[in-house]
Amino acid sequence: MAVYYNNYGNTARALEPEPAAGQKQPSKGGKRDVVTYVYHNDHKHRLSLLTIITLMIIFAGAAGTAVSFAKVSVAKQEVSALQTSLREKQLVIANLTEEANRHADAISIMEAARGRLGMSEPKPYQIIHIYVPDENYVEYN
Repeated sequence: MAVYYNNYGNTARALEPEPAAGQKQPSKGGKRDVVTYVYHNDHKHRLSLLTIITLMIIFAGAAGTAVSFAKVSVAKQEVSALQTSLREKQLVIANLTEEANRHADAISIMEAARGRLGMSEPKPYQIIHIYVPDENYVEYN
């Protein structure tokens, strides 16, 4: 008895053997053909060493490119965050400068002190002068 194979790429399909001449052919209605798949290793898929080395160099270059793009995108995010922080700080500085300029004017400070707080120039009897000799007594005490 022989076994028949149909080749499909690297796989061979084993069919039922052909019945002997004296045997009766099975009826086609009830039974299906039994098919098994057998791996046929023909070693035609081997790659040369030069091909493997070339592929490794290509993949290493692709990995290096991906890493460099990742570093650039991280640096872009850091620059964006620093620019946002710089804008916020410049706005705070501008606001504080404006407020300092508003309060730096001596005339407006005197008017605010006299008007809102009821302050006035001290009278001569309110001024006390203390004369301290040249020696510093704090050092001795």
